[in-house]
Amino acid sequence: MKKLVKSFVVFAVLLSVGMALPVSAQDDRAYTPFMLSFVTPLQVPFRDFDVGGLRINAIYGECHDFDGLDISTVGRATGHGNGFQAALLANIVDGDGFGLQIAPVDYVTGEYAGLQIGVANYAEKAQAFQIGFYNGANHIAGCQIGVINTTRTIMGLQIGLVNVIQDNDVPFMPIINCYF
Repeated sequence: MKKLVKSFVVFAVLLSVGMALPVSAQDDRAYTPFMLSFVTPLQVPFRDFDVGGLRINAIYGECHDFDGLDISTVGRATGHGNGFQAALLANIVDGDGFGLQIAPVDYVTGEYAGLQIGVANYAEKAQAFQIGFYNGANHIAGCQIGVINTTRTIMGLQIGLVNVIQDNDVPFMPIINCYF
């Protein structure tokens, strides 16, 4: 059984390297349907690839754009991150994202549309539901459910112990705060 698992992993790694092709003439990044990482830079393929498919990160893995299924301890996309991301510690997206993030920490520096579930959730601009202990965003179009919820602007609802909408007439409300 162990030999079969090792053979499968070697086959998957070789397949992902062999299928890495440029996406377009304007984008010189290579694309791969599979990524396996122990800790960056010990990963196949390298971190400047775009991943469209399955990404598995044992400790920390990094790629440019990500679309698909991400299973990680800590996973990071330096471009966009779309799809289902589940991590033991953190999901980090340095651009925009769409989908579902589940981790103790979900952090998106751009716009996020979808659902973030964690202890601490942040998106620069969220068109999403955020469920957790601490939820923060620059702009929300959706809902934040947590103990502490903060945003600059919102088109939606906050439910929690501390709810802050910085650009609201009443910036702080316990239990429920909203703006429509």
